[in-house]
Order: sequence, then C-alpha cells, then structure tokens
Amino acid sequence: MLWYDSHAQRLRRVAPAWKARAKIGQTDAVAPHYAEELQKRIVGTVVLPGDPDYDRDRLLTNPRFSAFPQVIVYCEVENDVAECIHVARALSLPVVVRSGGHSTGGFSSQDGFLIDVSRMNEVVVDTANLSAWVGPGTNFRKFNAKLQYFDLHTPGGACADVCIGGYMQGGGYGFTARMFGMNCDQVQAVRLMLADGRMVDADEHTNSDLFWAVRGGTGSNFGVLLAVKYRLYKGNDFAGFSIVWSMNTDEEAANAARALAWLQEHFMRTGAPDNLGYQMIWAFEGPVTQPKEPMLLMRGMYRGPTDELETILKPVLDLPGSTLQALYDPQPYTDLNRILLSEPYEVPEFPADMVPMPPPEAKLSRYLARPLAASDWLGLIDYFRTSPSPYTIAAMEIYGGAIAAVGCESNAFIHRDVYCDLFFDVFWVSEDERETMLSFLEGWEKRIAPYWCGRVYQNYPSPKNQNFGENYWGERYALLRAIKTKYDPGNLFRYPQSIALLEEPLDSAMIPELAGPIAYSDGT
Repeated sequence: MLWYDSHAQRLRRVAPAWKARAKIGQTDAVAPHYAEELQKRIVGTVVLPGDPDYDRDRLLTNPRFSAFPQVIVYCEVENDVAECIHVARALSLPVVVRSGGHSTGGFSSQDGFLIDVSRMNEVVVDTANLSAWVGPGTNFRKFNAKLQYFDLHTPGGACADVCIGGYMQGGGYGFTARMFGMNCDQVQAVRLMLADGRMVDADEHTNSDLFWAVRGGTGSNFGVLLAVKYRLYKGNDFAGFSIVWSMNTDEEAANAARALAWLQEHFMRTGAPDNLGYQMIWAFEGPVTQPKEPMLLMRGMYRGPTDELETILKPVLDLPGSTLQALYDPQPYTDLNRILLSEPYEVPEFPADMVPMPPPEAKLSRYLARPLAASDWLGLIDYFRTSPSPYTIAAMEIYGGAIAAVGCESNAFIHRDVYCDLFFDVFWVSEDERETMLSFLEGWEKRIAPYWCGRVYQNYPSPKNQNFGENYWGERYALLRAIKTKYDPGNLFRYPQSIALLEEPLDSAMIPELAGPIAYSDGT
C-alpha cells in the first residue's frame, strides 16, 4: 500500500509526463527511464526541463545568470548523491554542485547535471569539544541561530541566505574573520563523495592533500561536499559601531580619501587590535524621499566591552570629517550583523517594488597589498561618485589579525598578506541599464589596475576572468591541479572556472605535497 507515501505519489504523477515529452522528441533532458529509475532510488527530488517547478528551480540568486540543466536533483542523504554520480557518469554529463546558488560568476549551475545539496542542512553541535558537524546546504541564518542558543560562534558570512558549502570552499570572509581567521581556517575535517561514488573523510592526517585543497579550492572541483566539522568559540556577543564620512562635496571626498590612507597605515595590517573586525563600505545613502548621497561607512564588531571599543576608535573619530553614527553594546552576532548592514539604511537599499528582486548584479574583486596615497584614494572615490546608479557599492573587507596569522601554506586560501579585498558591485534592471552599469564596472577595473596586486578573492568570481587560476591561487594552482587529477581523474566535476587536470600523467613522486593513496571511508 503506497497511498500514504508522498514520494511514490510524486513518481506516479511525473513519470507519465517525462515519458510523454520523450515521445514528442524533447531530448534536452535525461532520458525518462534514467530519471524514473533515479527517482525510485533516492529520497530527494528529480526535476527535469518541462516540470512545473523547473524554471524556478534552475535559477540562481543572481538573475543575471540563466543556465538550463538537463537534470536537477535535490539530494537529502549521501546515497542520493551516490546515485546522481552514477547516472551522471553513465550519461557523460558534467556535474556542478549547488548549495545556496550565490556564485557571483554564475557557477552554481550549468547546462549539465546539477546536484543541489540545500536539503542536506543538518547541524550537530558538540558543546563539550567546541565543534559542530554541519551539512553543506546549511545557511548562516540557521547555523548562527543554532550556535547562538549555545553561546558559541565561528566566523561566517554577512548574508543570512548564503550556505556553508560554497562559502567555506572559497575561503569565507566575515566581520569576525580578523578575530578568528577565515571560515575555512576553522575547519577540522570534511566528508566528500568522489566521482567514483565512494565516500572519503579528510583532515590533517587522512587524505591531507584533499583537506588542504577543499579549504579555499572552491566547490565542484574534487567531489560533492557532504559535511564540514567546524571549530567553535565560546561567546556569541559582540559590540559594534558605525562611523561615517560624507563624500558629497569635493572637500568631503578629500577627507574620506585621507581617512582611508590613514586607516591603511595605522588600522589595517597593523594598529587595529586583533579582536576588532570591520569593513569600509562606499554607498549612496539617505531617505527615500531625497536623492541619495555618496558616503564612506566604517562598520564593525569588537569582542569586548563598549568602553574599550570607544577608546580604540578615538583616533579614527579624530580624523577630519568622521562622525560616530552609532555605538552598539555587546549583543548576539546575528542581531549585530543585521544592524550593521541595514540601519539606518540597507546597503544598498533597493526600492520595495523593484522587479526583479534582487536585481541582476556584477561584481569585481581586487586585492590590495601595498599602501595607496590619499590622492590615489581620492581618484577612486571621485570615480565612484559618478556612478549612474544609486545602488552601486564598493566594499573593503579588511584583513590582518587572525587572517594574516595563518600561514599561506596552511590551505588553498593564500591571500594572507594583503590590506583588504576591495570589491565593486553594480546592479541594473533594464537592458539599457545593464550596458551602462557594465561599462561603468569596466571603467572601475581600469582605475583600480595600477594598485592591484594581481590576486582575486575566489568567492567573488567574475565569468570574464580568463586568468582565474593565477588570480585565485598563484603558484599553488599547480598543486591544486595535481590534487584535482588524483581525486577526479575523469574530470566529472567541471564548469568554466573549474580546476584543470594535469596535462601529463600524475606522478606523485614528483609532487611531495600529495598524500598517499586515497583512503576511503570504508577502510579500503
């Protein structure tokens, strides 16, 4: 009796539709017998082109990108992933894994086999050992809420909808990264499903080369991430602050430029205490009833009491043009993170009736590793002020502290010796606006070029980047290629910016960083 089984009922409903499409010559999807058999074998859900939910399920968070996978599968357990890999290999379909769909390059999907792990979102906290096993589809709204209950913390992303799977594999910066390190630095172990359908665990002692690569090597490269074990820290409350500089007039813009030069010299890699994390945000702000004005925002968190924070911030507040907008007493991380990005205005603040929401977006990341003079900063600020759109933002994610304390060889996230990642974000609605804003972004790319150290934050990929290997990983890209060749020799996991296989046969004796044979979780 299957009348009570919703899984079986769905299969009865969709199987005839899959077969009907095949009879009329639709060949842009997995063959019906493959899809039907796959649906029988898994707990999750198979979605094919033509299904009622397909056009919704294929979309990413950024409407700029629109891929058409031949099949989408929402996996819920490890066996679901194994069955998907079996079908993908049988059909010679490239596989991409999606956890939250936030890739700024659109790499969370493609026109092949899409494995969605958003339903694999368990969080198991071990308070005695200050650790947690977390599923790759867990977003930070859920993860942080779970940790808050136990008064625990680990650095995470500012966006509540971002999931840990892709975020961690790209490094993972957030407000508290200067205090504890990048999100990938907190990882104690990982579990993956490889292209042969077998499971592996990886840590400092087992499959140590894979463990090194996954932490910063980006997703959909070595296998399907199944779970992450995080290190946790006691204490979930942080004090916070917001300081602003107007950039509306030439004199005010000059003050902001001088402030950035001073901060870079005295308050980034050196000067600022390690228990302070902050970002510098360039945005257009103001009441919705008035034209928005360009502002420089300094917003951050402090692990300590408010009176200590006031003392630390005094030299910053003595800078010309600075205004203390708000000082926040210690409070839960989630609440403070929301406040810093939404009060008194959201960054950026879109109209409530904007369609689509969120609008299409293009992002450009550039690491800065040398000091800029105030005149250099002023040239960049003046260009920003000419934005055709009030939704343009630039943000400086400040490094140093615990980020710099981790060695560049510790994992595949190599960007340890920089002042900041300065990213530029543009948005549009119409096609005319699209061309205007992409042209404006290209102008920014030219202006930032003289100050750029040649590296890019791999969590902010651009689809036009042809030199991504060197930009993301520098000389360590060769090692990543060797690890990719070892764990995914058939290149099942691939997309436009996936790690390339070695062109010559893999010789582990020539690459001492490679661990021994793959250690599978079943002991073989």
